[in-house]
Amino acid sequence: MNLQKSIAALACVVLTALALASPAPETDLKKIMQDLRNNTVSMLDALLIDDFAAVAVAANGIAHHPSIPAAQVQLVAKELGPEMLAFKQFDQQVHDLSLSIMAAAKEQDRARAIADYQHMLNGCLACHAAYKERVSKVLSAVDDIETRSNDPL
Repeated sequence: MNLQKSIAALACVVLTALALASPAPETDLKKIMQDLRNNTVSMLDALLIDDFAAVAVAANGIAHHPSIPAAQVQLVAKELGPEMLAFKQFDQQVHDLSLSIMAAAKEQDRARAIADYQHMLNGCLACHAAYKERVSKVLSAVDDIETRSNDPL
């Protein structure tokens, strides 16, 4: 029995080491946005039940999301032109508010966390209203080209 436990423990260690040694999958704007959405929903759930630790975790995930890959930034910048500054300002607004929410959660300041959450959500919705369609379209066009170029037929 001890041999079986030892083998199982060794297998766990090996699998964990392999998982850690594997390169992280490359991210893209769509994946970043999906993760932001998931953290936003988690934050709302946590706010509803006053789980300040979970609010802080979700806010941290939003504040410290991965960077958009440089190639995608270039495509978005080309599409948006001078509007790119406003696009970046939305990201900065969401970043700053998520840091404020994290601080409010650590202080268990429910009112401030909720107020900042509402402002953050307004920023997300305003950005999506202004840019989602155009950004999605330009990135989808590139995805379609890449998919066709990788098709062996």
